[in-house]
Amino acid sequence: MTNLVKIIAFDLETTGLDVGKEEIIEIGAILFSVKESRGRLVPDKLDEFQSFAKPSKPIPASATDTNNITNEMVANAPSCACVLQKFKTFCDNSNCLVGHNAESFDKRFLNVAYGKYSIAAPTQPILDTIKIARNTNTVKFPDYKLGTLAKTFEARREINFKIEEGAMHRAIYDCEMVMHILVAFLRDRLASEEWNAQEFLQALKKKDIQQDASPVKPVRPKATGFI
Repeated sequence: MTNLVKIIAFDLETTGLDVGKEEIIEIGAILFSVKESRGRLVPDKLDEFQSFAKPSKPIPASATDTNNITNEMVANAPSCACVLQKFKTFCDNSNCLVGHNAESFDKRFLNVAYGKYSIAAPTQPILDTIKIARNTNTVKFPDYKLGTLAKTFEARREINFKIEEGAMHRAIYDCEMVMHILVAFLRDRLASEEWNAQEFLQALKKKDIQQDASPVKPVRPKATGFI
């Protein structure tokens, strides 16, 4: 296996769910490829990125209850614009990005944030493990939550990753889960040559695993500040 694809699993934590009002307070990302281990394809972690971003307003208690990020943790963090620039640089060495529910959540926040600050955004296509799960599912899942998928694969011994409830909803930990479940979904569906950087995305399209991967598309905020 030569010239293997390089993928970035990424995750955002925010002050809330409303993309027009809330802000990014953490970005985590893991750059990985794949390797063979004991006759099975597994993730090969190459690098990671993590940074808090200081919001313009206090973090609501409801957000802290979900992601365990407090106002004290972001008090001395860099600005969101600075973190977004560093994230883009980290993405430059990859062929594509992948996130869980990225289409409905993470990518929408990135679209707004990169548009708001008018800075260069990552240009790589973004895959969504929810879409991949629905298109490749040969396993019964109670739901498509990230933790549910990871626990199901762990119980089937298809990922070598210990799921810890208390660590979920923090960016790097969620990236680890995304990395493992993506490889678990694809290892039996892609031939070895389809993990090549030039073949990977085309193979996903050809096999109807994910047809509509697209990059960040910065959106300039309206005059009101709402989208």
